[in-house]
Amino acid sequence: MFSVKLKSIIKDSIFYSVSDWRNFLVLGLILFLTDHIIGLDDFSPLWGLFGFLIIIILLFLSFMEVGYGFRIVEETVQGSTRPPSFHHPLNLFTHGIKESVILIVYFIIPVILFIFGFAEIVDMTNLDFGPLNTYLTIIIALFFFLCFNITMQGAILTMAHHEGSLRWGFNLTHVFRKIRSVGLKNMVVVSFITIVILYIVRGLIFDTLHGIPYLGSTVGDVISTVLIAPFLMIFTTRLLGLIDVPDKSPDEEINDL
Repeated sequence: MFSVKLKSIIKDSIFYSVSDWRNFLVLGLILFLTDHIIGLDDFSPLWGLFGFLIIIILLFLSFMEVGYGFRIVEETVQGSTRPPSFHHPLNLFTHGIKESVILIVYFIIPVILFIFGFAEIVDMTNLDFGPLNTYLTIIIALFFFLCFNITMQGAILTMAHHEGSLRWGFNLTHVFRKIRSVGLKNMVVVSFITIVILYIVRGLIFDTLHGIPYLGSTVGDVISTVLIAPFLMIFTTRLLGLIDVPDKSPDEEINDL
């Protein structure tokens, strides 16, 4: 069983996610539009200026979506109990760019370097990948994957306390100090939950909805992007913010009993 604190923040994150349907549906609409604009494959020369505008709109909405996730974390660590609105869209856009930079530097680039570096080591040493070695490789990869994700989330929490300043996000001293203050065990658990929800649960739900007979792929797609995706996004960002909110027992960590 998980500790009372973990159960409490999970429960809070669930109710928080559905506490404001207007902003929930606005986020769902943004996700739906970006998903379907990306799906367009007819960007022919005939589109001209219109096609260029579509791409600009796509980029703006995509960064707004990322920025909204950061705003949830930022307002959560400040003690907010209601989802933020979409006011000041340019501010959301700016924060979206900043968080995307953090994602690229702390997560995507390290993962790519790890993959290529590991492949180079295998090629140089001619390692034999039997079943046992394959499992060991997967475990090592997951370990580094989790480490990169925790560092990225530590940077986001640090930025959330400094008005989204990118400079603070790259201040490794404060990032690791934030990870220690929140508790490495808490960061590991929340990071693991986030990865499972966004990369496994989301995929399973989407595939299930698309495979339901008589529902149709279009209806399943609408339900997935307008209702399921925003819920999962709000839930995971709220969860991250809550582990950095002091409670009556600030030293309490997420544990298994």
